[in-house]
Amino acid sequence: MLDERLVGEFRIHSKEYEKLVSDTIEEYNRNGKKTILFVCDTFFPTIDGVVMVMHNYAKNLFDKVNVVMLVPAFKGKVYSKGYLAIGVTSSYSKKLRNQIPLPMFDYHYDKLLKNLHIDLIHCHSPFIMGRVALRLHKKRHIPLVCTFHSLYKRDFKKQVPMLVPLMMHYIMHCFNRCTEVWTMHHACVEAIREYGYKGPITIMPNGTSTEPSADYFNERTVARKKYAVADDTTLFVFVGRLVTQKNIIFILDVLAELKKRGLKFKMLFVGEGADRNLLEKHIKELCLTDCVFIIGQKDKNGVTEVFSAADMFLFPSFYDTSSLVQVEAASRYTPTAFVEKSTTSYTITDNINGYIFPDDVEAFAQGVYDAISNKKKLHEVGQKAYEELYITWKQIVEKAIARYNEIIESSNKDK
Repeated sequence: MLDERLVGEFRIHSKEYEKLVSDTIEEYNRNGKKTILFVCDTFFPTIDGVVMVMHNYAKNLFDKVNVVMLVPAFKGKVYSKGYLAIGVTSSYSKKLRNQIPLPMFDYHYDKLLKNLHIDLIHCHSPFIMGRVALRLHKKRHIPLVCTFHSLYKRDFKKQVPMLVPLMMHYIMHCFNRCTEVWTMHHACVEAIREYGYKGPITIMPNGTSTEPSADYFNERTVARKKYAVADDTTLFVFVGRLVTQKNIIFILDVLAELKKRGLKFKMLFVGEGADRNLLEKHIKELCLTDCVFIIGQKDKNGVTEVFSAADMFLFPSFYDTSSLVQVEAASRYTPTAFVEKSTTSYTITDNINGYIFPDDVEAFAQGVYDAISNKKKLHEVGQKAYEELYITWKQIVEKAIARYNEIIESSNKDK
């Protein structure tokens, strides 16, 4: 069970919070369990794939090891979910809608960490907090695992094209000095090798905490009724951050093509993000306000409900390396449509447990139209998605903790 004392929001430099952290560290140092320190540049209340990966690791590891998060605070507070979270001073960026960690201006977290025995560091970001992880790794000779979550180079080319070489050098400094890199599948391995990483790699896929449905057909009926989806209407969904990196504008252009072809559909965008206004503007420009809706952020149950109602999950992102929501969709027999040559597309077999369509609006729309028109095949693909892609975090964490122990034992032998 997670620790109820560590549930809630805490002001990071308050005496009460620092005493709670100190007392918890003292407990961890003497309880005989190994301690894993997770480090990242983002954390709650921001919700993205990386945050949810760490959260699900922590939930499923808690009974087996001591879990400590070293993460940026959000407006002076750290949001703990039942495991120890040590907040680092940060500055909130309205443009990015995210916190920017400023560890160089915060001595409190470093003072607290000095008293914590750490067996392994697991870093989930190669940026500012990645440097903090590297410093701890080097100074205290603690093994460091870094997870390769995103296709950073592609994002740099779009956001800061003039700084791509500098940014790549910066993040590869982190990856190339860690003990081992973890990533989700072989296409990700190829990507980080192309970036210049030469060290050991372990494949560690993402999972879901969504349980199988006890009565899927009734669940689907109720969900479709809630979202007013008629029997003759196709429901498409997108679940994720509303940012252009996810190719959300491409989705709207595809939907406009499908509307021209006479397909009767409804589209739900589930999530929030910096480009929501841009998305809303494009919906109006394409005259899609009658069939495309942004329903905001949903909790775990809400996302499951949406996937129960859906016929297809549209995810043409080139940015992601492995989608958590793809596995959640599979838990409700909903196949995912990817775009050709995206890294995420390598996680499925086209027309077997998902779909891969060309990186062209008209061709992608035609692929979706053909798939939706063949109801029998669509059902078979959804069934295969469940059978072949659905995997729980509990299963993933069993593999992860075995690898943690191997790395720790190897590191201890080398000391």
